[in-house]
Amino acid sequence: MARARLMDGGRDTDDAKQLHGAKALINFTGQMPCRSRWSIPGVFFIMFVLSWWLHWPITNSVKTLLRKGNKCDRETADQVVRRYNLTIGARWMNLVFTDGGYWRGIFVCNGESPCPTLFAEEGDIVELNVHNDLFAQVSIHWSGMNHRRFGFYNDGTGGLNQYGILQRGNFTHRYDTTGHWGLNWYADHTGTGIMDGAHGVAYIAPSPSRPRPYRQIATSPTELVLIQEAERNAQHLLVWNYYRRDAGWRVLEMRSEGTNLNCYDSILVNSKGRRHCRHLEYSHLGGKRLDESGCAIEAGNEGVQCSPTEADYEIIETHGKPWIMLNILNIGFEHAVQFAIDDHQMWIVANDGGFVDPKLVDVLYLTNGARYTVVVKLDREGADYAMRLVSTSTHQNLHGYAILRYPALRYPQHGAPMSIQNPQSGSPPCVNPDGSIHASCNTTAPSTLAPHPPSPPPPANKTLHFRIGHQPSRYEEHVTEYYLNQKPYQLFHAQMSPLLFLNNLTAIEPPIVGDLPWGTTVDVIVHNSIDDTMPLYKHGDPMFLLGSKANASWEWDTVQDAIAAGMEELDLKKPSLQLVHDVPPLGWAVLRWKIQVKGATMLHSNKFKYYAVSVSILVPNCNGI
Repeated sequence: MARARLMDGGRDTDDAKQLHGAKALINFTGQMPCRSRWSIPGVFFIMFVLSWWLHWPITNSVKTLLRKGNKCDRETADQVVRRYNLTIGARWMNLVFTDGGYWRGIFVCNGESPCPTLFAEEGDIVELNVHNDLFAQVSIHWSGMNHRRFGFYNDGTGGLNQYGILQRGNFTHRYDTTGHWGLNWYADHTGTGIMDGAHGVAYIAPSPSRPRPYRQIATSPTELVLIQEAERNAQHLLVWNYYRRDAGWRVLEMRSEGTNLNCYDSILVNSKGRRHCRHLEYSHLGGKRLDESGCAIEAGNEGVQCSPTEADYEIIETHGKPWIMLNILNIGFEHAVQFAIDDHQMWIVANDGGFVDPKLVDVLYLTNGARYTVVVKLDREGADYAMRLVSTSTHQNLHGYAILRYPALRYPQHGAPMSIQNPQSGSPPCVNPDGSIHASCNTTAPSTLAPHPPSPPPPANKTLHFRIGHQPSRYEEHVTEYYLNQKPYQLFHAQMSPLLFLNNLTAIEPPIVGDLPWGTTVDVIVHNSIDDTMPLYKHGDPMFLLGSKANASWEWDTVQDAIAAGMEELDLKKPSLQLVHDVPPLGWAVLRWKIQVKGATMLHSNKFKYYAVSVSILVPNCNGI
């Protein structure tokens, strides 16, 4: 205790000095709050007032900047994002030759062909990650997408707006489906994979707010509801021309021997079908003798033997519904077809440009690359009804089938080959084996399908003239080169630097076209000097077909000049709007579209023999397409 008191009372010891210093420090710090008790709270108060005073302009300025700079991110947050993964590879497959012959390599997506069906609802964001597991470059193009939001480098066209995906490489596409709906194809667009199985369909369900033409079909409110139900359960038919050899092999054969690319083995639906040989009643086509496969014996084809097969057909189940909606898409790349269903009529309600004013037909014409949507009333007895697809080619008599199946008490025997019956009604089929239409049946021309609601084309302020022609190759003895704008544009360009990234636009020369500013409405007048129908497909927005005529020449500089001269074949009020239009043989066609997105687009033939050796490119300047 004394020691404690001594230490506590003494002020000269080291401990005491330290304690004294500590007390002094405590006193100093303790006195500061007493002397500045009002100043520190005052500082905080002033800071609070200033922050409150500046809060409104600062936060609103930041919000404005974020609204401008991150508009895409903000909109994406409000939209459904659907993510898909595709691995492009190859398999050894035998699709139609049930006797075990002619196995061949098929390009597949995630192990199957056709590729998986992509689904979205109008307004969704779709992210498509593509992985290349092939031995060559590949890219995926989704037809009908305009890429206004995420840029044209998502178009998936090698050499145009994207580098081809290298082996073991990846590329992720982003699509905003706002303003898009319906069934479209997607496929390889760097090589010839689209002909070898690297293709599929993507279906975007239309928005509930989109106007529909079903009231022109329905006879009662109940029937209208049933048609709307059929839309929600729409089924898809992908038509494909199949050959026992791959496209690369056929090109090599053409280059070495001069074999033409006109003929195929089968017309498949969803990769199902069989080989049908020439119809016995048709030994000639257009004055040319046909071989056993139905192919015209001419230069490049000396005739081949044919053995029919018994592979399965695609079956479309009706499930007892009173109406069915079918999306029918022809990705054949050679054979335009006439499509009919025995004992059934079809209401055409849409094409790949949108809804159309409905038309009731017995036969539907499908050019290469085109899609149509039909609704069919199911009011027949329970049975199987043949869905007939007959080629309109002048080089081959080729046909294929699918089956529309009603629920019935008796089904075909399990394991027995499927059979195609004559129409249950006893009436003849509407499509004859040579592609002609029976006199008692009706059809309509694609050019008569007016958009619904009406969508008249804007006036044009620029006109381009293209001529479809051909010339012998300077390097390949057996190859004929085709062109759309003065010069051929062969497929090897797909593996070069994309034209979208081109900076020096002064170096552009045909077949490339530049100087197409954003907002321009373009008329493309196509002169066809080839005696063959030429289906022309444009990437991005669809085109209006103002008019066309076979075996005729166009003599005017512009559409206005033609109208002033009394031209009657042009429709400027209700022209058809589609992604693909036929240019008739030895004739002309006038196509119109408005440039509404910056990027690079392409106009090319959808027939393999022309697509493989020439396309036409349209490339904008920095303010362009």
